[in-house]
Amino acid sequence: MTSVPTELYHHHDHYQRGSNSKLLTTSMNTINTSDDMIPIKVQRELGIIEKLCSTYGFVYCCHRDGRYFFHFSEYKNDIQQAKIGDVVEFETTIDKRKKKPVAVNIISASSEIIGENRVEGTIAVVARLQQVQNTFSPFDFIPDGKVTYVKKGETYFLPYGLTDLQGSTVQVNVGDRVSFNVGQDRRTNQFFARNVVLLDQPIPSTSSIIKRYRGVISTMKDSFGFIEREDALKEIFFHITEFGPTVTATMIQPGVEVEFDIQDRHNKEVASNIIILPKGTVEFDEIDKTPHIGRILQPLQNQLKKTENALAGRLIYDAFDKKMSELPFGDRDRCGLYTLLDNDIVQFVIAKDKRDGMMRATQISLLDQSFLKSKEQRQTGIVIKLDTTIGGQIKYLSSDQIVSFRFSEVMKENFQITEGDLLEFTLASNIINGDLPQAIRIKLITKDSLSNINGHELRLMGIVERDANDVRLERNGRSNEASETKQTNGNDTVSSSINRQQEPGLIRYAHQSNESTIQYLSTNLSNTSALYYGDKVEFNITSGSKLALNIALIERNRVHGWIAIFREGKGFIEQGTTMGSIEPVAFSMSSFTGDNIQVELGDEVEFSLRKISGRLVAENILKVSSTINNFYSILPTIHRGRVVTPVRMISNDECEVFGRIQKITDDGIPGECFTFSITGVKNKRVILLPNDSVTFSVAIGLDYSRRAVNIILENETRKGKVDTVKGQFGFIDFACEENKKIFFHNSEIESGIDLRAGDEVEFYAQYNLKSGKPCASRLRRVNNLQRPDRLITKLKSINFDENTRQKLVIIRQPRNADEKSKGFTSVRSERAPGVLIKAQN
Repeated sequence: MTSVPTELYHHHDHYQRGSNSKLLTTSMNTINTSDDMIPIKVQRELGIIEKLCSTYGFVYCCHRDGRYFFHFSEYKNDIQQAKIGDVVEFETTIDKRKKKPVAVNIISASSEIIGENRVEGTIAVVARLQQVQNTFSPFDFIPDGKVTYVKKGETYFLPYGLTDLQGSTVQVNVGDRVSFNVGQDRRTNQFFARNVVLLDQPIPSTSSIIKRYRGVISTMKDSFGFIEREDALKEIFFHITEFGPTVTATMIQPGVEVEFDIQDRHNKEVASNIIILPKGTVEFDEIDKTPHIGRILQPLQNQLKKTENALAGRLIYDAFDKKMSELPFGDRDRCGLYTLLDNDIVQFVIAKDKRDGMMRATQISLLDQSFLKSKEQRQTGIVIKLDTTIGGQIKYLSSDQIVSFRFSEVMKENFQITEGDLLEFTLASNIINGDLPQAIRIKLITKDSLSNINGHELRLMGIVERDANDVRLERNGRSNEASETKQTNGNDTVSSSINRQQEPGLIRYAHQSNESTIQYLSTNLSNTSALYYGDKVEFNITSGSKLALNIALIERNRVHGWIAIFREGKGFIEQGTTMGSIEPVAFSMSSFTGDNIQVELGDEVEFSLRKISGRLVAENILKVSSTINNFYSILPTIHRGRVVTPVRMISNDECEVFGRIQKITDDGIPGECFTFSITGVKNKRVILLPNDSVTFSVAIGLDYSRRAVNIILENETRKGKVDTVKGQFGFIDFACEENKKIFFHNSEIESGIDLRAGDEVEFYAQYNLKSGKPCASRLRRVNNLQRPDRLITKLKSINFDENTRQKLVIIRQPRNADEKSKGFTSVRSERAPGVLIKAQN
């Protein structure tokens, strides 16, 4: 619309001459001139009630940025009928006290002006969106229908909605003649077509039927784009409002095939009434299905800006007349987005454009024989990291070099790359990323293709030295306890970390009296989903290959052991099948198979091993029935001895699962030392400390080794001094394992006495049943609170007069001075010897 329609002028003048003319004029009489207001010359404005409170509210001005306070007394209509969003007219003045503008003389008003004159026009766009109300606030959407009419040489396009049609059952089409009134929203100054009436509907004929066009969306911006037409070699503009109400913005993307009408607006063609077509409906070309073999003369260059020539590539091929012919091609003519280089051997078909008859090559794919004839250096590597949107990283098999890649460079369509896949690629520099090396022309190396490349194949057996994820964990310096998921595959329960960076594992094998190692990938496993440390496997190896193929699990290395140390969901296991080994195996509760597993010291478990950062870690742990008696035979003789080194936890990553007990003869002479573990202690919750006196028996193992079993602590009572008391718990000065203090709870204190810092107590030192931490139980205070005998005797020897002597009543037992007090708090004064002083409360 080139200017404001004049159809509103007559109605607007009539409105100003009406009953409300006094309110629309500027006058000093309409201003509140009370003591609280400053009388100024003002003009009435249009606004919207934004907020209503108990006795006041706020009005938002429609035509300029302003928010004004008003009191209910200034509202000239019924304030009970007012609601947020109502359109009102008001005047502004200055509050004398606060010096701020306020709204006064407020009356309700209509939000829209509708002209009286009827205007005739034609339907340009058929309305499809349903409107709830007949007025449109600034926050509502503009109706999608449009009518057009010409007035004094100027063309106007006014929006209308379905509610603006006079008949609910009337069907209008593009080109129908209608009459309507012009309305203006006073809040936004937006013009609309109201009260639309159909005058006459043209009779469809062969000449008057509107032709529908088809095309493909080539470019898409925020709310508009361009369509490449099927009938002509050009593009046409469109706006997203031309799509139906069921079409979302995410569905309008480049490459979507559409059907549309063409309308002339401002002497420019635009697409309207657009609908989405099924894929494959629009055909720009006539394609000859005969395949041809050609060679790339000019590849498409990776440029930062899009060139004007869409067919910048060139290839040459042998035509049927045995003459060399040249054909162009563009980005969309390739079967993939991977890079094509000079002299590449490709396969393609010929397409003829229906619009201008131009011939070009399409469906271009790179042939494998191109790598054989060219001097291109191909590399092999393993996918170690993936980004779900861009690409990932590849590590060379021959070195530790890592290069990045994009999914667009994968040469196989509909192929999903996963971590651990073995790939073949070419290294090239990327102009966009500052000439950084990048992998291009990527192919997946399958097991069969790898065998064909390497030649002769052998079938060998070996032992897993390192699982396929061990290298990542060594580099990070931590175990895989942080984020784990558990998957069940047949009889094997496999723990797998989330977002692991795939690294090859290692198999140790012997061939022709020579021991060697070879790498393997988890993708080459045939009958299991994961391998663990010590598993026995069978695999294929080819001459010149650096990877084991077709790996089959022969025997799972399941190890037996016993829970030796447990602390807050983590601990260490004593191995039961490794003869003479004293290396502990770390574990976490998340590695157990099953739910609601309760673990206690000495429980027998079965597990698989992983070697992480040089430390053994247990996974897939399963509690089993005790078989400790099958490993040792206990001798009947009971011996006395002392603990030399106990089973203890040094730090979170270090412990001693085996201790030593020295035999003491009947004459008190130290004798032979015996190894012991938590399985040999009768009460597994009791804490053994160096130099503790114990009784024990000797057991003979299957390997004829001897160890101490049936260990009983002779005196479980410990002594210590209370260090601190904090509410319901406290700590005792008592060296135990890595701590110098031991925890206690008030519920463990006998006789219900209150302990203070400095009190000497007796207690039992045990491991907490839930957390596994050392704690004190069954506490008893051992302080001697009675007066010394010498003072009691002296008091008895003093002669008192029965009539005049005063009686002494103990109101509080004396307390020992603690080590942390700062001295006496009361004032000290001199007194005569033998004179009693009354106690002060």
